[in-house]
Amino acid sequence: MLVWAVMQLALAVAPTAAAVPDSDPAASMYAPDTVVAIDLTLPPASIEALEADPTGEYQPGTFSLAATDGTPSGVGEFTLPLDVGIRLKGKAGSFRPLGQKAAFKLKFNEFVKGQKFLGLKKMTLNNMVQDPSMLHETLAYDVFRAVGVQGSRTGYAFVRLNGEALGVYLNVEDLDDVGLEKRFGPFDDPQHLYEGEYGTDVTVGDEEDFEVDEGDDGDLGDLEALSAAANDELAPDWSERVEPHADLAEMTRMWAVEKYVGHWDGYAGKADEEEHDLPNNFYLYSDPAGRFQMLPWGTDQTWEERVDFGAGGGLLFDRCLGDVSCAAIYEEAAIAVLKTVPGLDLDPKAYCTAELLAPWQRLERAAIRPYDADQIAAAVAATREFVAERPFELATWLEAGSPGQRFAGRCAPPEVGYSSVIVIWPPGEEPAGTSLQLGRTSISRGALVVRVQASVPGQLDLRATVATKKGRASACANRVWVAAGTTAVRCPLSTTARERLASRWLKFRLEGSLAPAGGAAAETSTTRRLARTDVPSTRPQAP
Repeated sequence: MLVWAVMQLALAVAPTAAAVPDSDPAASMYAPDTVVAIDLTLPPASIEALEADPTGEYQPGTFSLAATDGTPSGVGEFTLPLDVGIRLKGKAGSFRPLGQKAAFKLKFNEFVKGQKFLGLKKMTLNNMVQDPSMLHETLAYDVFRAVGVQGSRTGYAFVRLNGEALGVYLNVEDLDDVGLEKRFGPFDDPQHLYEGEYGTDVTVGDEEDFEVDEGDDGDLGDLEALSAAANDELAPDWSERVEPHADLAEMTRMWAVEKYVGHWDGYAGKADEEEHDLPNNFYLYSDPAGRFQMLPWGTDQTWEERVDFGAGGGLLFDRCLGDVSCAAIYEEAAIAVLKTVPGLDLDPKAYCTAELLAPWQRLERAAIRPYDADQIAAAVAATREFVAERPFELATWLEAGSPGQRFAGRCAPPEVGYSSVIVIWPPGEEPAGTSLQLGRTSISRGALVVRVQASVPGQLDLRATVATKKGRASACANRVWVAAGTTAVRCPLSTTARERLASRWLKFRLEGSLAPAGGAAAETSTTRRLARTDVPSTRPQAP
């Protein structure tokens, strides 16, 4: 529970435009250490309508929810069923029809005027069929919120439809007028919430391509003003003319996080994307003065692809990087992400959340289950590896000289290698000491997996060697960024080590060194032995 307390504290003190009130009755659904149970019912007429038009009109159904103690055996009493509107959700790869693991949008006031549930008008239940780890969205939104971008809160739910188990879903907080007022205060004309997807962008004349989710759809003056400023080729300073219409400090933080978590399907996207219309999955929210912030959405395919921090994306992102002043703001945003992420304990949260969900995942009906236990475990491991390595990759990009460096043209920093300082600590907060311990060691998918205990974040060099007639030979070597605390580090085995392990036991020397940002490095070594029975599995890997 200490891990969860630390994470909640980190989120509580993060810079935000407006904190979600403590009195929010829906807060319990977004707790990181529980799963709620949800029962949905659809009568035959609604099923028939949704089969004909799955994502169109809301159809009549019922909804009830029960709190749990986090385990399938600890489900409490269900609320009385509410009459609600239900439709299916998803496009392209994430859509599943009824009869499979369909995703849902619920509307509590569709058929009962003014009805809310725990203060909510809507609920989104994502099926996570494009994320075998079931971790991507909740980890990504954690980072957005921590750096001051108003991303949705998330929670997990086990959903049944007409008495049959569908499985584990992500309950993603809707960004409707209820969600917006929690963050920004009263929402009223002339404010808007615009949804952008599949190539929709702030190009002059294309404002009607946006979906108006909240606000007057007959008056797009705020969006038209943003488009005009963003596309004005004559004004000398791009950021100066756009700033009255867009909070560039907030937007650059959003783009920096999108890049950090690998949200290639968002606004900042990735360079040279030919198979998908970008930008995608974003909202534009205007305040009473018509000044916009940008909000993220659709983060299920994050933590997989290492997109370039300095290329690709929508019009605002590209124009920003082409403007010296805005590029400098973006660089500051990237530094803010680098400073913030180590305090979020993302790896412990990933591990603990995977453990929390495992017994619920086993209850999914085999006929509609998108991934088996081995595929889920492989995806969790891959996500944690991405989480561990990404700070180093961002730091390397920053040290190499990003587009906004203030001294461009006056001096050039020396080329920076992997041994450079890779984290910028706030003044007075440098770590006091460094210690490193190498814990339990095992074999998984052709790699040595070592439990590493680090007292501070830093660059870890992990090496294993074996004795041969010609001297010591490398069994594995890896260089990764690790957070403070315990991290499982993968070290792919060499051919020599794999062949020896396949024929007999393997004895090796394990060495590690931790180089933090400031302070002395720590080194340690130990001798370990693995039995032949630990030979890597030949089971098929997750796609």
